[in-house]
Amino acid sequence: MRDLRRYASERYSDVARRLTNVFVPPNPVPFDVDGKESFLEERLIHRTKRGDLVRSKSEVIIANELLAQGIDRYEYEAPLSVNGKTRYPDFTIIDDDTGESFYWEHLGMLNHPDYRRRWERKREDYRQSGILPHEDGGGDAGTLIVTQDDDKGGIDAEAIAKLIHDQFVG
Repeated sequence: MRDLRRYASERYSDVARRLTNVFVPPNPVPFDVDGKESFLEERLIHRTKRGDLVRSKSEVIIANELLAQGIDRYEYEAPLSVNGKTRYPDFTIIDDDTGESFYWEHLGMLNHPDYRRRWERKREDYRQSGILPHEDGGGDAGTLIVTQDDDKGGIDAEAIAKLIHDQFVG
């Protein structure tokens, strides 16, 4: 089943390759997908070791570290209904043993006011839906893991590795 789940990603989606967007013109970028040149939307140009296409280099680091620590059953931007809205957490991880749900959001542009406002609304939606930060012990509907780039856009891969180990491995 795990292998079949991978085919649900945008990497294998013909719809994602249509390069349509109702609100803005598409911006296709040439990209090698399984040995063939293809065109993908600009926003999905980073590839993880598992082969997922993600939006940012920070997400590549997180995905690769999850994989390195044996957590290969995550989903990238899986739709989630929170507070009556569909949200797309960067990573969704379901613990097979406990059934507990973890939703990981990586914040890469908090220095942009619009991004910060959207994040604050999204965080409140999570809270109202019972998805609480892991620092608070999580909530009835899941645990929210939040990481962020520093003020210069950098990410601390060692801190990400430690967080993954402490939360999922250790």
